[in-house]
Amino acid sequence: MRSAVLFAATGVAALAAALAPVSLTGNVVVDVVERALIAGGAAFVGAHGRRWSWIVAAALIAAPARGEALAITLAALIVLVAASAPRRRAKDIGAVGLGLLVNVPFWYEANALPLGPPLAIAGFAILVGSGMPHLRRRRRRALSASLLVMAGIVAVAVAGTGISVLLARSAVSDGTAQARQALKAARNGDADASAAALARARGSFGSAVSRLDGVATAPASLVPGLAQQVRAVQAAVHEGRRITATADDVVATANYDELTYSGRIDLGQVEALAGPTRRTNRVLEQAAGHLDRVRAGWLLPPLNDRLDQFAGDLADARRDTDLASEMLDLTPTLFGGHGPRRYLVAFITPAELRGAGGFIGSYAELTAIDGKVRLTRSGRIRELIDGAPPDTRRLHGPPDYVRRYARIHPTDALQDITVSPDFPSDASVLQQLYPQSGGLPIDGVIGVDPSGLAALLKLTGPITVPGLDGSLNARNAEEVLLRSQYLSLPDEAERNEILSEAIRATFEKLTNSSLPAPRAIARALSDPTRSGHLRLWSPDKAEEALFERLGADGALAIPKGSDGFSVVQQNDGQNKLDAYLHRTIAYHATVDADTGALKARLSIELRNDPPGLDLPRAVVGNVRGAPVGTNVAHLSIYTRQHLASATIDGVPVKLGPDRELGLNVYDTADLRIPPGGVVKIVLELEGGVDLTNGYDLHILPQPVANPDRMSATLSLRNGTLGAAGSTDATLLSERPITRPTRRQVRVRD
Repeated sequence: MRSAVLFAATGVAALAAALAPVSLTGNVVVDVVERALIAGGAAFVGAHGRRWSWIVAAALIAAPARGEALAITLAALIVLVAASAPRRRAKDIGAVGLGLLVNVPFWYEANALPLGPPLAIAGFAILVGSGMPHLRRRRRRALSASLLVMAGIVAVAVAGTGISVLLARSAVSDGTAQARQALKAARNGDADASAAALARARGSFGSAVSRLDGVATAPASLVPGLAQQVRAVQAAVHEGRRITATADDVVATANYDELTYSGRIDLGQVEALAGPTRRTNRVLEQAAGHLDRVRAGWLLPPLNDRLDQFAGDLADARRDTDLASEMLDLTPTLFGGHGPRRYLVAFITPAELRGAGGFIGSYAELTAIDGKVRLTRSGRIRELIDGAPPDTRRLHGPPDYVRRYARIHPTDALQDITVSPDFPSDASVLQQLYPQSGGLPIDGVIGVDPSGLAALLKLTGPITVPGLDGSLNARNAEEVLLRSQYLSLPDEAERNEILSEAIRATFEKLTNSSLPAPRAIARALSDPTRSGHLRLWSPDKAEEALFERLGADGALAIPKGSDGFSVVQQNDGQNKLDAYLHRTIAYHATVDADTGALKARLSIELRNDPPGLDLPRAVVGNVRGAPVGTNVAHLSIYTRQHLASATIDGVPVKLGPDRELGLNVYDTADLRIPPGGVVKIVLELEGGVDLTNGYDLHILPQPVANPDRMSATLSLRNGTLGAAGSTDATLLSERPITRPTRRQVRVRD
């Protein structure tokens, strides 16, 4: 009876292992057979062993167990303790407990790596080693012979694999180096160099494949652990060869430099580039997916490091091709290839701050048809304001914009539409109000300020603006449009005319000039777009998603669970003193690693540094009755945290609470910063963050005339930060910051 139970228990253990999820070699059939043989054999032989071996093996196998594996372990321990209680061990009951125990490693979770397999092997070895001396001689001989055969297979597999890998190593290294060189050359627009490097890489990978797929590596497919290492190497080499085999498509992506604008963009050429780019991106995506699957198993550290590097190279290449593919797909539509497109350009002046960077001084209208962009209208913002009688324009959303800013009457004060720091909200309002102000319906909005205009002038070259001495160019545009025009042209109508002419001349030349290749344009415009000086908006979700990827959307967003802030200033004096404003912002957060609870201090210093008080009234005067040279403004602080208390120059104050786009907003009353003076605002914040992926800080600077100087530090309680094991970190040393900035730190309990 006991023998029947013993054989039944080991049979059930073998069947359960055959159905378990863990992969030993990556081959489904081989895995089923091997799991069944290992579990059944270990349970049968181990049942004949000493009771101490059961407990020791259970301790080793249980150590990495979690979830379902831990539940099976507990059940096994209960049965093994019961089998160990009698004076003589009960082999039949022990076999039941061991049948459960030997199945535990086949249910390990992924986080059991890398210690799980070695501990499980040690536990199995103890069971077999303890049980073998107590087997009947015939069974012991059969088992010994089986173990010798398996050891021989492993030895042959290891030797054959080692020789094959050594022979292929040089070819793999050369192929990888050449593939990197080819991708780099393609990104730099050098099609010939890319083609030559791809040809060399294809030859190297082909040589490596012939060695790694040979007879010598075949036995490795039967050896648990080793099979995965070989499959990972083979996968990497095969994907390398497959990528290089798409040479024609990869080389085609290098021809972006042929895609130029000479009064018109060739949309046929755009579509010709889109196909190869899309196919290259698909190949890279498939390669990355295949690589992720083989990396999911346990791999030796050196191999894992190499595959991580390869995966990183693929990720870099995919980012390029994915973005290029998206841009090429949307370019025909954006440039009027599928029907006319009309865009409104709003010129924003940060000398007088609004939420998105400044008030609107002038505008232009661009029309794109079949790749040709024309300037169809331009003028001062006053023309649009006067384009409809007061109180006749209607605004329908965005909801937060209407609720928060309707009091300033943006339907009539069109120059103040950019009051929200969220450019998509402002642009949506412009799209609604422009047709009600004498304009035609528009398909998108471009926001540009003096810094953005200077970047565009790098592409067009200097322009002549009536009323200005000398030309306007990339070097002087910011200074002229932010400061000197207000000093030399006290007449408001004259200044407005200058702004209007600057916009008209720039975009007229931009749309009629021969522009450089996309890479050169990207280099010239990357920093202005990411810094909020050149912004793009479209009501189309796909187009807006592209602008977001380019960092040109200007959205106000801090992800849930993250920490972050934005300090937004609004000019209430209707003067141009913000051209001489300097802001210093310091943030210190203290976070509890156990709960994610957060306390933070946000300190803001505003310094008003006008060059003198004998300047035109438009610069140093104000409409609030404050002394000449006083900067009159209010702040809005956006955060995911809650305000505990606040002071202005050390005096406790209450700030108006509000909400916008899911963020808490705290508004100050009017601040009056005297000439040469400083006002300091300190906020004490409380709240929490999600530390699942570490501490995540987002800083969203307002586009201002003089970049904010910012610093950020973090202190952690009940845990440590990063690999160094410290509890304090400097996330951002005090320095000028112009673009949205993110800082992440790993947190350990």
